Amino acid sequence: MKPIGAWRPPGQNPRTAEVKESVRRLLGLEEDAAVVVRELACSDEDCPPLETVIAVLPMDGTPRRWTLHRPVGDITEEDLRALLAREPEGA
Repeated sequence: MKPIGAWRPPGQNPRTAEVKESVRRLLGLEEDAAVVVRELACSDEDCPPLETVIAVLPMDGTPRRWTLHRPVGDITEEDLRALLAREPEGA
């Protein structure tokens, strides 16, 4: 049996967990806040084939969401710092 930490959904980029932990650290999130990182196909002409959506879902508070127009494997720490410094989408 695999340890829980080693399991990930089929097809999920292994960098996803690293991005989640970076988001958690950069925002100083509580342990009970959920961080969701998903790669989605983008069908807009001006958009790359994959974009990454990052959502923060605190137990108490307002959910926040950001979109980066690149695959999760191409996201750097600098990208995250710049992204999370902006207002979340829909704010």
